Amino acid sequence: MADLWNVVSPIMPVIPAESEFYESKWWNFDSEQYLSFLLHLMVVYEASDIYITFGEVPVLRIMQEALRVQWAVKFTDKILSDFENILLWDEDKKNFERDHSADLWYSLHGRRYRINVSLQRWHIMIVARLLAEKVPTIDELWLPSILKRLAHTSGWIIFLSWPTWSWKSTTLAAMVEEINITSHKHIITIEDPIEYIFDPKKCIFEQKQLWKDVPSFATAMKYAVRQRPDVILFWEVRDPDSVRYAMSLAETWHLVLTTIHSRSAEQAINRIVSMFPTDEQPQIQNHLAENMIAIVIQKLVIKSDWKWMVAVHEILLNNTPVANTIRENKLNQIDNVIFSNKKYWMQLMDSCLVDHIVNWDITLDTALKNARDQSAIKRWLEQLWVKLS
Repeated sequence: MADLWNVVSPIMPVIPAESEFYESKWWNFDSEQYLSFLLHLMVVYEASDIYITFGEVPVLRIMQEALRVQWAVKFTDKILSDFENILLWDEDKKNFERDHSADLWYSLHGRRYRINVSLQRWHIMIVARLLAEKVPTIDELWLPSILKRLAHTSGWIIFLSWPTWSWKSTTLAAMVEEINITSHKHIITIEDPIEYIFDPKKCIFEQKQLWKDVPSFATAMKYAVRQRPDVILFWEVRDPDSVRYAMSLAETWHLVLTTIHSRSAEQAINRIVSMFPTDEQPQIQNHLAENMIAIVIQKLVIKSDWKWMVAVHEILLNNTPVANTIRENKLNQIDNVIFSNKKYWMQLMDSCLVDHIVNWDITLDTALKNARDQSAIKRWLEQLWVKLS
């Protein structure tokens, strides 16, 4: 791969000798100003994340690549301890002492960051993610228009990210914003931490942060039902209880938006069902068949011009064939059902990659690197008379 520093924009700024951040002066810096400087680098380079680790220089994640800021000095325990004290409030420190990890958000110069503070080899490690300046819309993110239709339904929508950084929370926020712009609804979000702050337009919002606004996820979900919401968003299906809450809400005609980590729609359903004891699994399959609206897998891949990323999707929409497949536990047929229902907005991830190749959005090499079945992509391209290079 070419040196990514040569294609990112803008060019790495030169730190003048008189600056307090000049390398020879960094041993005597003000920690708060230095943290501010590091977070600002993310804005300068449009980096999604920054890694701050003992014995390392700062590392920026740009277009999915982790790139060292080679001209910086390595972090010491003193620097990391100062950063910890700046970022963690009293309640965060209690959580950190208990779990050796804490999630929080941080605001600086009009930008918001989602930050995780943890331990590695008994040294502090900090990972910060830069959030968008405002809640984006589905159109601004160039997402499939079917997501607008899904935002105005009732039932259970599962979003899957593969890998973790795939605009998952941004896409969910865009769907909520679609509802906010077009409908008069009551929306509850349960987050850890709160990422996007919604500006109420037509909707009423309650944004609850775990451990601060509510003592636990179970408590938040229990009382959310009693607050007459129309839409409930929570970030992850983690255990059988979260599945039960989601199903219960979907059965009562709420729109439930949530996530789970998986590589395909088939794998997602298998993962949910396998959370339960064997004797409960047929009942869970029936609930999924009746209450699940869609499963959407989203992944980011590098565009052919190397200037940004494009989101690719696998989309499973529930219909009679899908529901029967789930009830009868014939999940190995899910891919075939998706492929045969492409005219009804369903699509496989590999099919979406082919569409982006044809539109010159991504290269063949990028598509093959991200494919579930490389031979299928080549076969489909040959059928479309696309010349392989």
